[in-house]
Amino acid sequence: MLVLAVILVVLWRPWRRQDPLAAFANLRFIDSVAVLPIENRTGDEVMAHLSAGITDEIVGRLKQLGAIKVSDPYSVERLLALALTTRQLADSLGVEKLVFGTLYATADGIRLNVRVSNGASGETLWTRRYEWNADYRFEAALNLAQAFVDDYADAIPLVAVPASAPAATRSPGHEAYLIGRASLGRRTAAGLARARTAFRAALALDSAYADAYAGLSNVYALSLAYRYKIGVDGDGYRSAALALAMANRAIELDPDLAGGYTARGYLASRSFAPVGQVASDCRRAIDLEPSAADVLSWCARVLHRRGDVDAAFQAAEQAIALDPQNAGRRLALAYDALARGLYDRAAAEANLAGELEPELVLPRAIEARAHLLAGRADRCAEMELGPHAGLRATCLYDMGHHEEVSAIIDSLAAAVVAGTLEDKVFTDVIRAEDLATYYAWVGDPEAALEWVRRAYNMSPSGVEPRVLESALFDRVRTNERFRREVDRIRAGIWERVQRESVTPGS
Repeated sequence: MLVLAVILVVLWRPWRRQDPLAAFANLRFIDSVAVLPIENRTGDEVMAHLSAGITDEIVGRLKQLGAIKVSDPYSVERLLALALTTRQLADSLGVEKLVFGTLYATADGIRLNVRVSNGASGETLWTRRYEWNADYRFEAALNLAQAFVDDYADAIPLVAVPASAPAATRSPGHEAYLIGRASLGRRTAAGLARARTAFRAALALDSAYADAYAGLSNVYALSLAYRYKIGVDGDGYRSAALALAMANRAIELDPDLAGGYTARGYLASRSFAPVGQVASDCRRAIDLEPSAADVLSWCARVLHRRGDVDAAFQAAEQAIALDPQNAGRRLALAYDALARGLYDRAAAEANLAGELEPELVLPRAIEARAHLLAGRADRCAEMELGPHAGLRATCLYDMGHHEEVSAIIDSLAAAVVAGTLEDKVFTDVIRAEDLATYYAWVGDPEAALEWVRRAYNMSPSGVEPRVLESALFDRVRTNERFRREVDRIRAGIWERVQRESVTPGS
């Protein structure tokens, strides 16, 4: 039975028979499930950490099966906070089944009761009881989770395959890691700062904790994407180098950790590493955790760089289906829509991201760009854009307010060059990108190139590629010198990141 099941899963995985990245974007699931946080009824508050660990292990091991759509815990917990009915929760997550679990104390150890329900009707499909009589809490989480996943997989036609055998122990830094991962999902400056603190706390408890190294790598890489000053002294290249070192360390400690390849691949894709090298990490992450939202989201960037824009769009949509409450997933799709000329879709996804995380500025910036490109400069100019004064000026230019625009642009450019802007949250990369966009929009290739150069000199994420590839830069894209110099600048970024690589623990 086991041999037959393994063969069936291998046949199901489409990337075994064709290009793995393109097939990955067309992934079709034969089952869908959301795992609710295990409820602790032991009477011991300390055991809440074990409940969280069991939940985490169940989700991770279900993701490894591949044929199953598993909702990301971040979205599950956010929706639970809204006190939805069972049916509303399942509908919001787009899943057929919900998993409920309760942890009890017994005379000899602990008992886990699990119920699998139909999301639409609430009907109980099946229940199981698992017991652990030894006093090894981390091992308990691993083994109880594995026992349930084996039973769950057996209940699905054609995919009765047990996940990989659990390790003997679990890191004492796991609780801090879970806090960091939850904070990472918010994408705000405060959220990333909290995530950094939590991941560092996890490493203080376990200096060989691969997951925490991968988490820290994501913190620094995301700080580049959102232009936050929480990296290394606000230095984009040192932050990127540290992110790379952290990801490499995670992979060194655990070569089978999908999160390690995801962290390295995301940073490398943002730093213009050779696409073949990044694709290799993507394929490895797919093999290890094919139904993870993180894998889908960053592998979409790889597909975009390869020119597979339709597949990239599909992968980004799949990531949202797995993690609908994560603003970052919607922003990735909004960027893809902007580059493809789907301005209403870009504006809509950005607006949804802003509703999910009102503190974020990036959703408003993407929405404003979409309105500008759709001929709605007035709507763009009316928006509260925070540090994006240059973007607002670009919208005002399209409305004919040239004198006001000149004053804004000249003042902003002078302040960036002099380094006199006082901003405790955002780096000047955000202004350099907007200035490059402004000069491209008015058709000045030399000035646009100068600000593209400045932006990339500050950070590997200098100008978001999908902004540079959008119609915002159409008026300078035909300029041969502009195209040649942009290619030359990008070609040196990955080498610089590697050259400035630092040792984990900084």
